[in-house]
Amino acid sequence: MKEIVINDYQLKDEDISEKVVRVKALIINSQGKIILAHNNNTYQLPGGHLEENETTDQCIIREIKEETGISLEVKEGPFLCITTYDNNYFNSGRKVLNIIYYYRFFTDEVPNFEETHYDSLELESDFNLFYLNFDGFESFLQKHMSSGEIDPKIGREMLHVMDEYHKMFPNE
Repeated sequence: MKEIVINDYQLKDEDISEKVVRVKALIINSQGKIILAHNNNTYQLPGGHLEENETTDQCIIREIKEETGISLEVKEGPFLCITTYDNNYFNSGRKVLNIIYYYRFFTDEVPNFEETHYDSLELESDFNLFYLNFDGFESFLQKHMSSGEIDPKIGREMLHVMDEYHKMFPNE
């Protein structure tokens, strides 16, 4: 697994008040389309927060089921981990160590909204899923980052993910 550390503010571990661990997934079908979520006024990959006593593998299975209704099985661990030292975590003023593990899944199973379980934030922010051509994902990100439709931190992370994905899996 490749690891990337982003520390734009040169924070030290002792500066951090909280650690947040999350998982995200690239879910790609045989037509070369990826599932993307629109939530809380930004686009992002499906995924979520690690719960107490939960492994990242268990978390990604649960989160994908909750957000898409798709039942997946982890056949390989995460391919990438991005750790960000954040000086102002989502404008909260908190200094947070944000760790995100990225998985990839290949499936033609489609979202089953009868099986989803959205939390209150997802319900309040009109959580939506849609398919996007995987080959056009980076240009989509750049376009929507320029227009402000993607949170800059989230967009930057997704661009890192795509860059590393192409390096690690050049024939996909």
